[in-house]
Amino acid sequence: DLKRLLDKEVKAFAKACHFDLAKPLKLDSMWVNILKPGGAHSGHIHPHSIVSGTFYVAVPPGSGALKLEDPRLPMLMAAPGRIGDAPEHLLPFIYAEPAAGRVFLWESWLRHEVMPHSGKGERISISFNYR
Repeated sequence: DLKRLLDKEVKAFAKACHFDLAKPLKLDSMWVNILKPGGAHSGHIHPHSIVSGTFYVAVPPGSGALKLEDPRLPMLMAAPGRIGDAPEHLLPFIYAEPAAGRVFLWESWLRHEVMPHSGKGERISISFNYR
């Protein structure tokens, strides 16, 4: 069952993040996303949550990556751009490619967006928040 899988993954994620939690995180909300060709989801965060994520159900080729923004971006106003072969951890954005059956987790304060879906067919995912 999906909730059991997510509970296990979120518990491991919280441990890897060294969260100081008084009690285990609990699933707070969950919803289905159906992204049609040409669709996208603008940048946002998930207030009042600790861990957020997405489980991918159907991912046609060209579905569009999950774009994660470096939270330091507003502070880098005078910083030069990065050269093409810069290590991923130095880039202002990271693009995570979805695949059916894959789960992505992040801390809920991390700004993210879904890039435009240029493929055919619907991209179906289930997003969720833990607190």
